[in-house]
Amino acid sequence: MKNLHLKIFSLIFFSLITASSVLAYQTLAFDFPKGAGNWIVAYHRKFNNETIVQYVPLGETHEYWNQTFIIHSYRNSSYANAYSLLRNQIARLEKINSYSKYQFERKSNEDAIATRCVVGNERMLTQCDIYRAIKSFNGYITVQYINKSIESFNNNYLKWLEAIRRAQPYQAAFRNDRYLSKDNFEL
Repeated sequence: MKNLHLKIFSLIFFSLITASSVLAYQTLAFDFPKGAGNWIVAYHRKFNNETIVQYVPLGETHEYWNQTFIIHSYRNSSYANAYSLLRNQIARLEKINSYSKYQFERKSNEDAIATRCVVGNERMLTQCDIYRAIKSFNGYITVQYINKSIESFNNNYLKWLEAIRRAQPYQAAFRNDRYLSKDNFEL
């Protein structure tokens, strides 16, 4: 039941944030993996046509975390496709820490997933992540799970990968005239 409430809260919260920031819906349906614990919104920022929401486990903050899950919405993006968006983002991360390159799990124009683990350097701590870019109805959405413990990441990798694979954007537009006028009633 906690996962259902968390899913509904996350879905509604992300929908409202993006709707209020750019007057359009960029909605993502996502279930945290079973056994992942309680996650909270630790950070939210909107700027231009982008919105970012960061979740951390209860008790952690956006500055001090061991695991984090980040949703980044790009409305009316100039990227050609999801793969080019993800490739651009991971190229930046590979410059910060070139210990290992991302390995692609999936790469298509609509959906791309990459993953890697790095040993820390002076600019980035030891961490592993799963990074996905998805074409949405109004642009693109990226989701990223990061874990600073390689052992924990490896033990939970399949659960998180499956949860991230199942995340789906959907159009949640609401129009009063659909419900208030019998002439324009739509299902």
